[in-house]
Amino acid sequence: MRLNFLILTVCLQAGILIPWPVFALGEASKVVIPQIKYKGGTYNPRPHAVESLLAQMAKRTSVEVKRVPLILKPGDARLYRYPFIYMGGNKAFKPFSEKELKALRNHLTYGGFLLIDDNSSKPNSEFDQSVRRMIGRLFPHIPLQRISRDHSIFRSFYLINQVVGRMVNKPYLEGITTKGRTVLVYSANDLGGAWSKSKLGHWDFDMIGGGNRQRKLSLRLGVNIVMYALTLDYKKDMVHLPIILERLRRVNPK
Repeated sequence: MRLNFLILTVCLQAGILIPWPVFALGEASKVVIPQIKYKGGTYNPRPHAVESLLAQMAKRTSVEVKRVPLILKPGDARLYRYPFIYMGGNKAFKPFSEKELKALRNHLTYGGFLLIDDNSSKPNSEFDQSVRRMIGRLFPHIPLQRISRDHSIFRSFYLINQVVGRMVNKPYLEGITTKGRTVLVYSANDLGGAWSKSKLGHWDFDMIGGGNRQRKLSLRLGVNIVMYALTLDYKKDMVHLPIILERLRRVNPK
């Protein structure tokens, strides 16, 4: 999926026509975002958040999405089908089992991406404490660190220089990076609350401290995070593009 998206983006920018069968992957190519269901606490305090984010992806980008609710447990074998996973919450939750941690660690290590979103609206919340304990067990040798402003996540689609959410508990994102790839991002600012929109088209939650501009920035940040998960450090892969483009020209000569 990531490779197809990269090639498609570059070809569209270069004005190259691509035979339809090359990208006719059907339903399997559409982006679905599963949500992690854990024990204890409240795993889904923003029930419209993921679907609303997917709607924004469809509206703002060329990525095809499938807006269906999908709830998976941390150890579910189906996690491997999805490059992007969302985990929200607003209360303390029970520790993951070793089996669940291993499954999640393997998924992230071999290509997956996890966004964790504190929906509590409180700094240093019970959910925050549970998340930090969980991440410490998930990657015991890799510290959770602030994501620098020159990270690809801030330019994967929009150019972003401000980190917000429904509120701003922390003006930065934190993440886990291994082997040059950020596999986990943690937001303490309730991104899901900023994205969440009802079936009738009304925003579910008021913004705290910012208003419409803050919501717009939150939506853009959400889009960027998904785009990063799908393409990773795509600008670093530009060295391969001449080869890709030359092959496509041979398939579809002018």
